[in-house]
Amino acid sequence: MPDAQNPPCPFQLHEVVQDFSYLDNGEPREGVFVEVLLGKAILRPLGATGPEWRVDPALLRALDPRETAPGTGGKPRRRSL
Repeated sequence: MPDAQNPPCPFQLHEVVQDFSYLDNGEPREGVFVEVLLGKAILRPLGATGPEWRVDPALLRALDPRETAPGTGGKPRRRSL
């Protein structure tokens, strides 16, 4: 039986995603996916230079090609999944 409060999410831990809930100069901001908690995705900024924020997962989009955040897998630069 699927978890009703935490439906499956198409994003992986430490994946860089685009957040369309807040546009910066007409462009979506990028964040690092952490988890989904009570129906909201938790993102942290690239480089962990600020606070985490919550957003509706429907407003997120994966990069093409998909990438993991720097510093999360022993590599200093963003890289493809």
